Amino acid sequence: MNFAFNTVYDMDALTAMARAVRKTTHKKHSSRSHKFGWIVIVIAVLFVVLSVVTDNFGANTVFTAAAALVMVAALIWEDRLNALIASKRMMKGAEKGVVTFYDDNYVSETDVGTTEFKYKTIQAVAKRGDYIVFVFSRRHAQVYDMRAMTNGTPKEFCKFIEKKTGLEIVKI
Repeated sequence: MNFAFNTVYDMDALTAMARAVRKTTHKKHSSRSHKFGWIVIVIAVLFVVLSVVTDNFGANTVFTAAAALVMVAALIWEDRLNALIASKRMMKGAEKGVVTFYDDNYVSETDVGTTEFKYKTIQAVAKRGDYIVFVFSRRHAQVYDMRAMTNGTPKEFCKFIEKKTGLEIVKI
């Protein structure tokens, strides 16, 4: 059986893709960055509190508080921000297409062109909600909406992909 998807790279799909990359191939780097970010935020908050308590409140304190708030927002909405960046970098015409999965490969057809992919190039497979994500590297991934399948069922597709890639699907 050939599986097929009508893929649309909207913000929800791109956010799922960004999270999958962060939780798989980018996991170690992301973890270190998050720890460092939260440490810097705690230090900034301590600086602001100390400035207020010692009545030394000034422009530096306001700047530090603002920087800490921006860092908190970036850490909380990291996947959404990465999805926004990905949407800006996406080639015009590649935001939607049809992908068909065969025994030896899968083919993506968009307004830009047709591309054939081999299963062995996939480094990780992740599932988030209705999305399944193929991660190729820290910067490259593909996402498919299981609700947009035109052939087969999500359960059959997951078994098929695990067999073809030799990878277990990571739930994120």
